Amino acid sequence: MNSELYFIGIDGGGTKCRVILQDKSGTQLGEGISGPANIMRDAELAKTSILDGVEKAIKSANTLLASQNSDAPVTPITLSQCVVAAGLAGANISTAKARFENWAHPFHSLHILSDLHAACVGAHNGKPGAVIIVGTGSAGTVFNKGKFTDLGGHGFPVGDFASGAWLGLKAIQHTLLCIDDIRSPDGLSKKVCAQLGTNTADDIVAKCAGFNTHHYASLVPCMLPLLREGNSQVVRIFKEGAEYLETMAQRLLGDNAYNLALIGGLSNVYVPYFSENTRTRLKACELSPEQGAIKYAQALYDDQ
Repeated sequence: MNSELYFIGIDGGGTKCRVILQDKSGTQLGEGISGPANIMRDAELAKTSILDGVEKAIKSANTLLASQNSDAPVTPITLSQCVVAAGLAGANISTAKARFENWAHPFHSLHILSDLHAACVGAHNGKPGAVIIVGTGSAGTVFNKGKFTDLGGHGFPVGDFASGAWLGLKAIQHTLLCIDDIRSPDGLSKKVCAQLGTNTADDIVAKCAGFNTHHYASLVPCMLPLLREGNSQVVRIFKEGAEYLETMAQRLLGDNAYNLALIGGLSNVYVPYFSENTRTRLKACELSPEQGAIKYAQALYDDQ
């Protein structure tokens, strides 16, 4: 392996990209955060986010190397030296992945896998295991005998049940029912109206016409205090999401002995609703999705 190559791992979701830069020995030198990177929803935005995140990681790495070698000039790391492994939302859709792989990128090489697969490789450090991601979107996979078997991940609004986007949509639907006097107004409908800055159905529908997944997911923070207070509608929505995730977990684990890792901003919120059997199989992630992406790319180089 070229000693001047550096590995970049990306965890690119529907809301933001997390990027890390490592040298060939696995030492992390830099990191960066940028915007959304769902290649099925907006491939051009994903490219912009990836470049922005990578450039930030390189800049931080070059700053660190310069500080560590203040007595001698250091050759800056460049884009062309970077082996980029990107776990991206939307890469589970084969057509979206194929189109994105035609990108005339400036890197040494680019390896694309889904954010779900990168998370699974990282969570179990390359060993067999299952993972469920529940953040802006949701999906599950199990890695066994060198193969991934996916569940969910079909994209919002037709899929991504229990996700932040799904929760926000459910909250807006409930609010519209309250405005139409089909349900009684409550704390949730009042919170949603306050968050959206309107209490009319026409305005809400007009606002939602321009919403992306992260707009819907942005309503979740106003739902969580109501969940803790026991608001009946919010509890009902979260229980519906938990039932879906519990069924997914059972399908992924089956009769196998491996464990399940939960990833995403909403994962801990759902844990209390899981069955005892599922909770006993939960384990902390060994590596981050960004590290999992790098591990995936390094394995490709080791096989060469």
